Amino acid sequence: MTWMNKNMNKDIKIEYVAKSTEFVGIKIMENKVELRVPQVFRKDDTYKKDILLFLKSISIAKTIDKENIRRGSNVIKNIWPFDSYLWIIKDYIENGCYYNREKVYSINNGKIEWKKTIKNTPIYSNGNLIYDKFVTSKMSATNDVIAQIYQLCLKQSIDKIGWLFNYDIHIDVQQLISTKEMIYRIKNELNSTFDDTKRLRFNHLLKILINSEGDNIISKSYSYGIENYYYVYEKMIDSFFDGVEGDEKKKYDPNGYWKLNNKGLDKASSLRPDTILRKDDKTYILDAKMYQYGATHSIRDLPDTQSMQKQITYGDYVYNVLKDKNVRNVFILPYNKELIDFKEDYNAEYYLDENLAYIGYAYVDWRDDEEYLAHDLIHTFLIDFNYLLRRYRYKDNEVIDKLCEEIEGHLEI
Repeated sequence: MTWMNKNMNKDIKIEYVAKSTEFVGIKIMENKVELRVPQVFRKDDTYKKDILLFLKSISIAKTIDKENIRRGSNVIKNIWPFDSYLWIIKDYIENGCYYNREKVYSINNGKIEWKKTIKNTPIYSNGNLIYDKFVTSKMSATNDVIAQIYQLCLKQSIDKIGWLFNYDIHIDVQQLISTKEMIYRIKNELNSTFDDTKRLRFNHLLKILINSEGDNIISKSYSYGIENYYYVYEKMIDSFFDGVEGDEKKKYDPNGYWKLNNKGLDKASSLRPDTILRKDDKTYILDAKMYQYGATHSIRDLPDTQSMQKQITYGDYVYNVLKDKNVRNVFILPYNKELIDFKEDYNAEYYLDENLAYIGYAYVDWRDDEEYLAHDLIHTFLIDFNYLLRRYRYKDNEVIDKLCEEIEGHLEI
C-alpha cells in the first residue's frame, strides 16, 4: 500500500565543514537529514537543487584512485544512482506503482478472443454456426515479485532524496527475497521485453539494486559521502576549463630520479599539475585549491609558499624541457560570492556576475629579477562554488576567455 502527502516532515540540518579532508556528504537517520557541505556552499532560495548537484558531484571520486566513496561503515567504489532515484519517483507520481500485468480470460466480459472462442462447440441453427459464449480477456495487475521490487526501490529512493522535493510517500512493503535474487529477477524481465519504457524502468531498478547497501534494500539510516573532497574539486575545475587529457597531459609531468652508486637510474615519482589549459599559443597551468579563503576572506587561508614553489616548478619544466616560452601559472579557489566580506572587497576584480574574481598574484623572493619569467607569478582567481556545481560538466568558454584575458592584461602592466 502507498499514499502520498505534499509535505515531508524531515529535520534538515546543514553543517559547514571547514577542512577539505573531512567527511562531506549526507547522513540520514529516520526523520533526520544531516548534510555536511564545504564552507563555500551557499544556501539560497534554490539550495536544494544545488544540494542535489553537490551530492551528485561526489560520484566523480569513482574515477579517482586516491579516494573511495564512503557509505555506512564501509569504503566501496559504488555510487548512489541519483538519476535512477529521480526517475523512479517521477514514474510513481505520474503512473502510480508499477505492476506486471497478465491476461485474464473469462466469458462474455471483455475483449473477445476469437481464436479461443471458435475452439468451443457452437450451436447449429438453420444452417448457421452460433457461438453463445465468447471467450474474452482483460489485462489484470498482478501483485507479483516485480511489483514488490519496484516498491522497495521506490521506498529507498524516497528515503534517500524524497526530502528534497517535500513529498512524503509511504510505502508498506517488506523485502521477502535477497538483493541477489531481485537482481536476477529484474535482469530476466529486462531480457524478455522489447518495450522501451519497461526496459528503461528495469534498468533504473537494476542500478538501485546493485548500488544498495548490503542485502537490505531498506534501512533506518543511510550515509553517503567522501573525505578529501578537494580531489572532486580538482576534477570539476579540469572539466570546466577543458584541460588536456591522457597522454597529452602526461608530458607535462616533471619527474624525479635516483642514481645510486653503481646502479641504474630509478624513477622516484612524478609531479602532476591539476589542469593544463592550452589557448592560442600559451599554456596555462591551473592549480585547483580547495582552501578556505573563499569562506573566511583571510590571507592565512591562501596557498602557502610550498604550493607557490610547486607551481613555479611546473612552469620551469614546461619552459625549459618542453620549450614552451609562453607559460602562465594560476591558482583557482572556490568562494561564496554573496558573503559580505567579498561584497565589500573593492580591491578584487569581479567578472561575469561575480562568478569569477581576480584577487592578485603570488611570487617567491628567491627568483632573480633579471631572469624573471611570466610563470614566476601565480595569478589567483576565485570561482563561485554554487556556480561551478551547476556548470562544471561543460567547458565554459566565457570564463576561460575572461581568465586568460585578465592574466595577459596584468602581465602587460
